[in-house]
Amino acid sequence: MLAVKRKQMAAIGEVQLRNNLADFLGRHVDGLSSLPLDRLDAELDAIIAYCRKAGLKSQRAVASYALACSLFGNQRVAGDPSIIGVLADRSSSQLDRALLIEMWTAAAYGDYRRTQGG
Repeated sequence: MLAVKRKQMAAIGEVQLRNNLADFLGRHVDGLSSLPLDRLDAELDAIIAYCRKAGLKSQRAVASYALACSLFGNQRVAGDPSIIGVLADRSSSQLDRALLIEMWTAAAYGDYRRTQGG
């Protein structure tokens, strides 16, 4: 009988998460589809590792953070005081943290659209 250990399942889950993120972001974020696949994979691996280190465990929270980084750049997102606060607040649920990141992303995108005259 084939037995898959927890670490193996976790590794499979991380690869699946990265692949799903790459597919989604490549379809919906301008400019990402033109990146070579190995570079996109490496960037997403780094974002996922950063999220895990910051205590984001749910796929939704990681995906929310990855989308924000894809839209606004890793440095801007990681350096924003609101995002720093979300990542530091490990007592909040994963869902709450994901929602806060999503709200930050929506507000930042709204600000961007206003500056572009849209």
